Amino acid sequence: MTDKKIVSIEDRIPQLKKARKRKANRRFVMYLTMILLLVLVIVYIQSPLSYVKSIDVKGNHRVEESEIIAMSEISMDENYWGVELEQAKDQILQHPEISSVEIDRKWYNGYDITISELARVAYIREGDYYYPILEDGTMLKDQQLDQPLGDAPLLHDFERPEMLTLLTEQLKKLPESINQLLSEIYWIPNEINNYKILVYTADGHEVIASIRDFSTKIKLYPSIASQIQPNQEGVIHIDVGAYFQPYSSEGEAITPENQTESDQ
Repeated sequence: MTDKKIVSIEDRIPQLKKARKRKANRRFVMYLTMILLLVLVIVYIQSPLSYVKSIDVKGNHRVEESEIIAMSEISMDENYWGVELEQAKDQILQHPEISSVEIDRKWYNGYDITISELARVAYIREGDYYYPILEDGTMLKDQQLDQPLGDAPLLHDFERPEMLTLLTEQLKKLPESINQLLSEIYWIPNEINNYKILVYTADGHEVIASIRDFSTKIKLYPSIASQIQPNQEGVIHIDVGAYFQPYSSEGEAITPENQTESDQ
């Protein structure tokens, strides 16, 4: 039978003392680290390092950066951790041209404000001034322009608000490449089609269309216009079918009605 090695109490006491000392040292280091971190946090909060040092705005094209920062009410002399982000977002969203906003903390004393803007899909004239119309149908009454900026069509004779709303819903679906081709749009309802519109394009053509399917049908315009000879004048119809109708020699548009009259 093998003899077991017996360790006396006297031999174990130094080892127990060392273990207790190591444990006490680890606890001391942990407490000291926590105290130092707490001191650093207090110093940081009380120092200028905790103030907002930078505010960067992204995604804005028309709304000025300074206006967005002012609406957020985030100031450079404000404590970085005291900013109410949700409140700042709600205040920025009060701007009629801003559809969404995100505010992110950047490192230890900066903010990134990222916004999305509603597109301007048209202009309309009231009195002596022109006003932008957004994709949600909002007219920017606070922005009086002497002339439209040319980045969206000018609307005429839209006396019924519901027709204006329907058209803006169609215009916001258009790609920018198509929207840039539209110069002016007139609402010209008749007994047959209450949604009829006349469009003047930037390259000098006239287009008859319907509001209800305008965003779909107007995409046919470039291919039709490309087939028209430079000396040909007439009207492109995309309200019923899609075709080009040349003017007569007298300058009158050839329609089924006046064609029938000329045959009599």
